[in-house]
Amino acid sequence: MLPPPFTPAFISRLECLRLRTRKEFLGNRPGSYSSPRRGTSLEFADYRRYSPGDDIRYLDWGILARSDRFYIKLFRKEVDLFVYLFMDASGSMAFPSRAEKFSPASSVALALAYVVLANHDHVKLHLLGGTFSAAATPFLRGRHRIIELMDFLSQVSPAGQVEFASALGEHLKRIRRPGKAIVLSDFLLPAPSYQQGLNLLRAFNLDIAVIQVLSNQERRPSFPRGGLAVADCESGLEARLEWDTASLANYQERLERHNRELRSFCHQAGIRYSVFLTDEEVSEFVLETLPTIGLFK
Repeated sequence: MLPPPFTPAFISRLECLRLRTRKEFLGNRPGSYSSPRRGTSLEFADYRRYSPGDDIRYLDWGILARSDRFYIKLFRKEVDLFVYLFMDASGSMAFPSRAEKFSPASSVALALAYVVLANHDHVKLHLLGGTFSAAATPFLRGRHRIIELMDFLSQVSPAGQVEFASALGEHLKRIRRPGKAIVLSDFLLPAPSYQQGLNLLRAFNLDIAVIQVLSNQERRPSFPRGGLAVADCESGLEARLEWDTASLANYQERLERHNRELRSFCHQAGIRYSVFLTDEEVSEFVLETLPTIGLFK
């Protein structure tokens, strides 16, 4: 059984969506995405001069009537799409709790996966960190495979630290097909780390989208005023600080500056970017926010 956000009405609307891609991909099977290969789909690509043996059904009779020359119409071959979902499962994705951050993020990942599966394309989920025996699912195809993804994510416990670039690099070693990569993470890590990781994805000819996941507690910490002992949820390192209105304002300003730098990097690198605030409705984010960044057709 799918989690609560997946009502019949929500699933029905997901059925109507298709991922938008900026690149053209090469696949093995017929599908609904354009490929540079020439084929016989309905999307016109170009003309070329007729050669003996060409199928005369594709002659352009208009050109023949105007110029007395034989030209063949060429069409783009439609192929299937391969989508790679990269899910951050480090300790920070369970702050302030798994239910308040990782679970809503998982529902977004499942919604994206369902769009892929409903279009009979291929999706694979990769974990970045976390405690689970498998680092990734196999490629899945068909609506019914969404249950496998749900079961997979339900067993993941976000924990520990993750070196973003090196973790992505390990997964990329096993990627053999170009396609679309969607990364879900809070990106609460140094800029050089996420920049290196995203540049690795770009080097693999992947069309990239980034979804930054932030909880309400991270945006507006509700710490009591006065002296605090805080611990890093990934490294366990502790620090003491004095928390007051000025400290909150300084924290929020630095967080906003970090987020602006991430947005700016994505924009300059041609990466689609959106932020998911985990106290908002998953269905509203998927159906209303993601289309505005051009993720869906």
